[in-house]
Amino acid sequence: MASASKEEVIGKLNVRVLRGNNLIIADPLTHTSDPYVVLQYGAQKVKTSVQKKNPNPVWNEVLQLSVTNPTKSVHLEVFDEDKFTADDSMGVAEINITDIYDAAKLDLSHATNGTRIKTIYPVGVNYLGGESHVQWKDGKVVQDLILKLKKVESGLIVVQLEWVHVPGVKL
Repeated sequence: MASASKEEVIGKLNVRVLRGNNLIIADPLTHTSDPYVVLQYGAQKVKTSVQKKNPNPVWNEVLQLSVTNPTKSVHLEVFDEDKFTADDSMGVAEINITDIYDAAKLDLSHATNGTRIKTIYPVGVNYLGGESHVQWKDGKVVQDLILKLKKVESGLIVVQLEWVHVPGVKL
């Protein structure tokens, strides 16, 4: 058993932050935003680059997190970079990783490329802006997500999750 001070890593999660759509204008003086995305999972925090003056940014950046507890969500927050004041929040979302974890436990060695393992539908309690599919793609378990940002009037973030097995860890 893992000790309380150091949780055992059961896998890695590659989060490809693809793009944002219709993000809010956070700077009323210039009528623009300089958005970047921060992912937090427990004590881990990773972020994308800043996309200058763009309410529809394209990042296509992969951020990796070490997973210790599949029932713990990944917190996503979009910020507007400011030079002289604290960066402004442009919305938040939670990424549930239970579905991709459950799929990663399956024996998919005989699955054909593109096999859909599970479909998750947008309901009131999740952050989905459309159906999300967990699938077997190019020998990997992946999940495409469109996340509706909360605490703001508008904004979507498109991400793709990929489960990365850790050698020696049995799920």
